[in-house]
Amino acid sequence: MTLEQLPKLPTKPGVYLWKRGERVIYVGKAKNLRARVSHYAHGEDKAGRIFAEADGLEFIVTRDEVEALLLEANLIKAHRPEFNVLMKDDKHYPFLKLTNEPYPMLIVTRRVEDDGAGYWGPFPDAGAVRRIKRLVDRVFPLRKNSGVPMKKRRRPCLNYAMGRCLAPCVGRADPGEYAAVVRQVRQLLDGQVDDLLGELTARMEEAAAAQNFELAAELRDQLRALERFFSSGQQAYAVGLGDLDAVGLAKSGAYAMVQVFQIRGGRILGRTSRFVENAGDASEAEVLEAFLRDYYLVASPLPPLVLLPLQTEGQNLFARVLAQRAGRKVELRRPQRGEKVRLLQLAMQNARAGLEVELARLEKRGDHPALDSLQRSLGLSRRPWRIEGYDISNLFGSAVVAAIAVFEGGRPRRSQYRRMRIRSLAGKPDDYKSMEEAVYRRFSGSLQAKMESPDLLLIDGGLGQVRAAAKALARAGVSLPLVGLAKREEVLVLPSGERVMLPLDDPGLRLLIHLRDETHRFGLAYNRKLRGRRALKSVFDDVPGIGPTRKKALLEHYSTLAELRAAPLEELAALPGMNRRAAAAVLEWLNHKS
Repeated sequence: MTLEQLPKLPTKPGVYLWKRGERVIYVGKAKNLRARVSHYAHGEDKAGRIFAEADGLEFIVTRDEVEALLLEANLIKAHRPEFNVLMKDDKHYPFLKLTNEPYPMLIVTRRVEDDGAGYWGPFPDAGAVRRIKRLVDRVFPLRKNSGVPMKKRRRPCLNYAMGRCLAPCVGRADPGEYAAVVRQVRQLLDGQVDDLLGELTARMEEAAAAQNFELAAELRDQLRALERFFSSGQQAYAVGLGDLDAVGLAKSGAYAMVQVFQIRGGRILGRTSRFVENAGDASEAEVLEAFLRDYYLVASPLPPLVLLPLQTEGQNLFARVLAQRAGRKVELRRPQRGEKVRLLQLAMQNARAGLEVELARLEKRGDHPALDSLQRSLGLSRRPWRIEGYDISNLFGSAVVAAIAVFEGGRPRRSQYRRMRIRSLAGKPDDYKSMEEAVYRRFSGSLQAKMESPDLLLIDGGLGQVRAAAKALARAGVSLPLVGLAKREEVLVLPSGERVMLPLDDPGLRLLIHLRDETHRFGLAYNRKLRGRRALKSVFDDVPGIGPTRKKALLEHYSTLAELRAAPLEELAALPGMNRRAAAAVLEWLNHKS
């Protein structure tokens, strides 16, 4: 498409649809349609690609930005354009619905309608909905099986006999009592658990004081059921946090994960996840806005505060839309300090963990994105299933050790980790010589027979370390691809000297950074262990016949070597665990050393 082929666009807000033939390939919104669409004709990266591939454009003018946002969300769901960031699941998530009737009923639904009913959700899975509904059915005497709208029955069901229904379907329910039960259910679903527990406790105590023990026992059972449910797997993160959502985001190449922690009354009540598979050309801000559009335009009830991991261009617009839906102010912001920052960090950690789980599932399907990325970036003949990482650790030439960490299929194989001491340097630190010795011993000694051959070697360091490893492979008569990962810049270095720059969110680079850090951690732990042994070494460790028991006796009895050297043989032999032969060996060794 050329600039001259664009239709004459108004300067009003609206939605535009880029098309290839009859297929919509991208849907966007704009405050000024003319200015926004003209950006594509001169844009680069994703915008330039859309303009190059499109052969048509349609637009719809709206009254304001809010209407444009809502229309954009509906059109994206209808057309599923390939250039828009799309959440993985195209299904309707389950909601809990409290029907709009004189005697409401709680049901599970996957459709939100403008019918005056109360909706809570969306829930991440049907299991969470069933658990909450089972709790409500057990604790609160709402009607359960008289249909929507309610149908009259000739006789009450078994739930009435069990005390789990007030039987409005046969006319036995008191409207005021039923309304009180509905209000308590709303409190529970809104997350006002502490208020509800306090109210039920007060009512139980009043009933007991009035000697209405049957009602008191019923309220006691309700309290216990609620306390068991909310103490199992739930925790109060911070009482002062109130009601809010914390949104975590993690992105790796074409994949991203967004997770929301729902906090109500300072208590983590639930978590929702969305996995994105087509985020390769999108920034983190675009992924976040796609989630806000997909989730919060249907979520209910809305909290007064949503914590975001980063600022986005459209977050103020989203706040206006959500405020209209909630009938009150809804704030979207990135926290700067305090408990809210820690809560957001928790959401971010869980998003990263969730992304790793999804990538592992892709790995089982045989299409791990990190391995595919490395094959493309390094020009390998096959996907590098087994990668070995090498690192050297030392402190000014002392306790020099080499560490080997192994990843298979993008995941650590800790049972395959190995470490070795580098003894050939005579106290002179030389990372190149150390790396050469480590790689040569791996592929020429006993490890070559015990360990599988890798598809790729990762060397922690720059060109010097990489060429030292290549020299060792040549000495051992082994031909394997290898690459170095320079610190700080996170640049891949090949033996030829070529440097490969990958984006920091590339899944292949992230995998190599993970392996490099894991190898460094493993080697550093061994280095510290050896230095710790050396620091705790005793002068008696080299004396023949002196073990831990005799060494302890000597150290406890004598404060200096001079005092020990002057001690009579009989006195030494009388110490716990000692004898004349051991005492003579100690004195002979001391005199020799002096």
